[in-house]
Amino acid sequence: MTIKWKKFNGEVVKEWHGDIEYHRDLYKGDHAKLFSRAKELIEKGEITDRLIKGPVNAQNVKTPYITANISKLIAEIPATLAARSIGEIKSSLPADELQNEKVNEKTDNAIDGPKSGVNSKITHTQTELIEQITKNSKLDFEHWSNIVMNQVDGGIVGVPVKDEDGVRIDFKMRDVYFPHEDGKGADLGFIRKLGEDLDEYFHVYRERIEKGHLRVTNILYSIDDSDELEQVEDSLALELLGIEELETKYTGRSHLLIHYWANEKTMLNPLGRSCLENQGSKQDDINWTLTRNGITFERNGKPRIAVSKEVMERLEQLAYERYGDESKIDHRDLELTTFDEKGKALEVIQIDISQIGDIQWVKDLMKTMLMETRTSEKAVDFYLAEGSGGSQSGVAKFYDLFVSLTKAEQILKEYVAFLKGLYEGALWLLEDDDEAVIIEEPEITVLDMVPVSRFEMVEKNNAEYAAGTASLETTVRRNNPYASEDWIENEITRIEEAKQMDNSTSLLRGRQTLLNLNDNRDANGNIASDEE
Repeated sequence: MTIKWKKFNGEVVKEWHGDIEYHRDLYKGDHAKLFSRAKELIEKGEITDRLIKGPVNAQNVKTPYITANISKLIAEIPATLAARSIGEIKSSLPADELQNEKVNEKTDNAIDGPKSGVNSKITHTQTELIEQITKNSKLDFEHWSNIVMNQVDGGIVGVPVKDEDGVRIDFKMRDVYFPHEDGKGADLGFIRKLGEDLDEYFHVYRERIEKGHLRVTNILYSIDDSDELEQVEDSLALELLGIEELETKYTGRSHLLIHYWANEKTMLNPLGRSCLENQGSKQDDINWTLTRNGITFERNGKPRIAVSKEVMERLEQLAYERYGDESKIDHRDLELTTFDEKGKALEVIQIDISQIGDIQWVKDLMKTMLMETRTSEKAVDFYLAEGSGGSQSGVAKFYDLFVSLTKAEQILKEYVAFLKGLYEGALWLLEDDDEAVIIEEPEITVLDMVPVSRFEMVEKNNAEYAAGTASLETTVRRNNPYASEDWIENEITRIEEAKQMDNSTSLLRGRQTLLNLNDNRDANGNIASDEE
């Protein structure tokens, strides 16, 4: 059953996806506009909000609204661990000469490169197609942000796209995704400004499984002042969208090109939930406690001077004589004064502010937030001085970060499956009009999450190779995770050439030297003796 679009605005999005803007503001640190206690203090002028640069200045003190954004760390720590583990994305199939023979003009146009010369030859069609999809999608720059938005929003959308710029994978935030009730389709809805006057339209990209085939439809709606929708005629929709046809059928495809990745999906939350769910109240209390302490320090932290009545009268007299105003007391007049009958003239008064505050309560709230979101305290400690001292082995770091690692590993597993499905869809679009393309889910290399020294990494990988549990290619790739395909292939060739095999000559005369390579004869063809 498809969706009947009649109206679209923020309330429609909220009905489908909940208050995702709240979690986004929580992550970004825009807390002053979220929490009522902060808004009340800003309105009264007790604090200033430098985050949103409001027009109201503090009347009594100049204390800013203090934010310790633990919500940001909760989303970013697992994203950092998972994103750094994504390695090369390449074909799971070996180079196939038969596939190379099928390369045609469409294949050549799909892959960047010169039309002639040495670099124009396609040697591994499948891998080069996958590398091109990665380049078109700028995927190397998207892993971290994709995972962060999945954590903050509770889900993200990916869809392969084919246009005049080639095939790529587009990633969208979850608030454009609207699944069909029967599970056989989904809509992606976008507000777009189209035409010469840049009028607002609502563009629906729809995918639907019908009798074992995939049907893709583009629908365009105009929007009136009350957010009501009216479908635009097909001819105008084609012109505004700049496409040749509004509907496409992919015969034989029984699942969607659109992929949705839900965070912490359950039957209660089929579209996933934000990792910041129910953390707002604790974040509010952390900020409130720190800001309240800041106000207390500002009011009571500065030293005050108490003087006797006689000294005060003399200061006011001097101020009146000098400035015509008794309140304009010059501090220089306090540099020399007289004692009263008790031996006192002035006294400095200052409150011990080290005894003020609820920092332990703030720490307890932070621990609770980390515990509820499966975030290791040690992962946060790395940002602090006490967490960065001393070197640690990879094993020690693993146990320190165990809770965050188990969470990040689950995220990584889901993200890899998400990417593989999107690449399979992108290759399907290419294969639709090019027989040289093979539809597959590519191989995604997964690197270690825990950062270790290069020495530890190489020692571990070489030990596995020596034990026969890893191939030479795997070892070279692990030792050089950011090297190009060409470099890896050349390095493997160099290593194999450097391994000198034993043969009859080497067994009888030892390993080859410059002389025995020439059958132990000199440049004139004479037999070389040991004395020579």
